[in-house]
Formats: sequence, C-alpha cells, structure tokens
Amino acid sequence: MNASDAIRRNRLVLAGLIALLLGTTSALVGLPNTTAIALMALAAMVPIGLAAVGEIINQRGGLVNIGIEGIIVVSAFFAVFAAESFDSAIAGLAAAVAIGATIAACFALITTYGGGSQVIAGLGVNLIALGVVSLALVITWRTPGFRLLFDDSLRTPRLFTPFGALSWFCFAVLAIAAAAAYLLENTRYGMRLKASGLNPFVTDASGIDVYRLRLSACVIGGALAGLAGGYLSLDYLGGVTKDVAQGRGFIALACLVFAALDIPLAIGIAFVFGFAEALGLWLQNVPMAKDFVTRGGSFFLLMIPYLAVVVALALFPGFERLSKMIGETYQRGR
Repeated sequence: MNASDAIRRNRLVLAGLIALLLGTTSALVGLPNTTAIALMALAAMVPIGLAAVGEIINQRGGLVNIGIEGIIVVSAFFAVFAAESFDSAIAGLAAAVAIGATIAACFALITTYGGGSQVIAGLGVNLIALGVVSLALVITWRTPGFRLLFDDSLRTPRLFTPFGALSWFCFAVLAIAAAAAYLLENTRYGMRLKASGLNPFVTDASGIDVYRLRLSACVIGGALAGLAGGYLSLDYLGGVTKDVAQGRGFIALACLVFAALDIPLAIGIAFVFGFAEALGLWLQNVPMAKDFVTRGGSFFLLMIPYLAVVVALALFPGFERLSKMIGETYQRGR
C-alpha cells in the first residue's frame, strides 16, 4: 500500500470513528445534548486545528517548531491588549497574527541562517513566553495571572444557526485548511516547499533557496498559531491567562503525528480532541455528576482531552511516516 492509499484509508477510518463517537453519544445522552456537545467540540477544535495546519506547512518545509504553545500564549495576550487599546476585535486579531508571525520569523532565522537547534529554540520560545506573559499581565493590568475583556463587544461576533450560536472561526478554520491543502498540493510553492523538507541538499543544488522557503513557511505557521491565540482570548474565553494555551499547542503537534502531515486528517483529529474537551466540560454540568465535581472531580473531567492524547499515542506509536530530514539542521555547503 502506497502513501496516498494509506492516507485515504486513514481518512475513512477517522470518518468512521467520528460517526461512531457522535452516534454513541446520541444513543447515551440524546440528540439535543449531542448537538450541544458537537457545537462545543467545533469551538474547541478551532485553536488546535489552526495551530496544526500552520505547523504542517512549517514541517513540510523541514522545520519543527515545538514553540507554537508559547506563540499561542503571547499572541493571546497581545490580542487582548490591542483589542482594548484600539477598541476593536479586528485590531486584536491582527496583532495576534503579527506577533505570531514575528516570533516564528525569529525562530526560523535562528534555526536556518543561524544553524541553531530547532528543539532548543522551540523550548526557548515556550519558556520565554510563559515568563513574559506572566510579567506583562501584572505590569499592564495589575492582575496576576489573568485579564478578562472589559467589554463583551470586543469579542468576535457569533453566527446564529438553527442549532445554536457558533463562532465564524469554525468555518474559517475549514476554509484555511482547504486553502493550505491546495497550496501544498497544487502550487509550485508547495512542491518546492515539500522538496526542501524531503531533501534540502538536492533542492538547494537545483537553485532553490531552501532557507527562504523554510523562513516563509515558518512565518505562515506562526501567523496561524497567532490567530489561534487571538481566537482563544477574543472568542473562546473572552480574556487571557498566563497559561491560556493549556497544552493546545502540544495537542496540535500530536495531531501531526497521527495525520502524518495530511491536513484533512489533522482537522478531523483536531475535532476528535475538541470533542473530548467538550465532553469533559459538558459532564461537569450533569446533575448526577454534581457530587463527583464538588469533590474535585472537575479536574479529572478537564483531563479527558489530554488523556485522549496519551491513549492515542500509546495505541498508534508508529503511525507517523515522515522524511528523516524533517527537523534536521541544514546548513548550505556542509
């Protein structure tokens, strides 16, 4: 079975899994509750899906940026800051995208032209982001650890559907994923980008600037991670905390492991993880779980999406099939 056949098979398997999840949930809790959980899952999917699509573009070029968790945190902070400063949610989202792209550009410059370790640089982004945002929250608003938007009008508007209110980001992430898939599979840029990830030596020798390609892909990935941070603070949560990402950047990286850099698969897997998060939130409000929640069970329920990642990694340890050159430092002439 070749790679394309394997991807088609895995897409069918994932579609069946999602249908099984929805069908089983509907049988257990009823269709109205399942609809509510599904809407929550779509909302929870957005930041994971955006970060995953961005990192797929980045990794297709050969770089691995584990610092997307930190990019999400910093971008979420600047989204709130800009939205309140300019009294505009659009300004906040623009700031989040710009900050994400800027941090990713710095990462790319260090790991391409500077020849630095991608793992160390990514860890540095995560650690610096946690410290910078924690300090900035205190300096800017005198609130340790969190900041809520002072006006709900600064949150991104909702779309009202027959099933309930839904963020327009839920549709935007699907459009972005489709555009990214087309970019990678049907454009000269996408072909060159994948070539630079598979074999940068041959690509460079053919006259294509590998460094520039990787830099541009990393910036695109950072911009999408920044948009994920802006969504979290201006839509999903309505504020920012020092740990606003809550591991979503790492869950996005887990999506790549299962999807093997296939964008439709990554979006589907992001929905599964979003469904796990939504299920954990929904269970906290079930009357029969009241005693369990009041005794600290809410923390266990919040662990469900992360437990899902651990279980999935244990069940599918060898699913990833990527080029051995991805993540390796490339320096021209060596």
